[in-house]
Amino acid sequence: MTRIAQNFVLLLIGTAVLKTAADGTYLRYVKPALGPFLLASGTILVLLALVALGRDLRRTRADPGHDPEPGHDHPGRPHWLLLAPIAALLIVVPPALGAGSVQSGSTAQASVGKPGNTVDGKYDFPPLPAGPAPTVGMFDLIDRASYDSSGELDRRDVTVIGFIVRTAADGAPRTDGTRTGVDLARLVITCCVADAQTMRIHLAGTFPPPTDDTWVTVRGRIQPDSAVPNTQMTPTLVVTDLHTMPTPARVYG
Repeated sequence: MTRIAQNFVLLLIGTAVLKTAADGTYLRYVKPALGPFLLASGTILVLLALVALGRDLRRTRADPGHDPEPGHDHPGRPHWLLLAPIAALLIVVPPALGAGSVQSGSTAQASVGKPGNTVDGKYDFPPLPAGPAPTVGMFDLIDRASYDSSGELDRRDVTVIGFIVRTAADGAPRTDGTRTGVDLARLVITCCVADAQTMRIHLAGTFPPPTDDTWVTVRGRIQPDSAVPNTQMTPTLVVTDLHTMPTPARVYG
């Protein structure tokens, strides 16, 4: 591959990085905090490629017979196949991880310690937000159901967002190994999708269960003492209201 071709590939890589950062596609691969770094790195790659391409083109025009890399021309090698994954990244947007990854993924654990007073292994938590059914992040909800000593979740409805994971028949089993009902799930990442872990809440009550991977907003009340070691601290939410919703831009917790 000639130097000009190499720089052209570098330009395409930088363009692909810029595109995924600018249109939000990067949220399917990494955490939002890495967006500015992707924009910066993509911009640097594009600028370097343009400078190098301009330099090589000027040299070629000044000396048409000049070979910048004598003895390194291997036209039989499929160097241009390097463009295939880059083109795929520019054209094809892969779906975010969903119910299919829940079965084999590891489970995110609730926190094992909180500041404040300890009562029978439980801790003080700040009050829930005001309102009849405040929206609570899934990790925070699991944390509270597992370790909150106030019992506030026993008295108040909450709203939580996630995607449906069927557990019956051939679906992904619950964290305790059983296969009954439906779970609400989210995936949490520390850095990128390679370290994704699953958060799950079991759904109880009477409601028409949507299909796997359907994003829903669920209102209900946590069943007391349902987040216990036997269920790997997975609480049960008794559903009073469930509505489907579009897939959010930020799919990972």
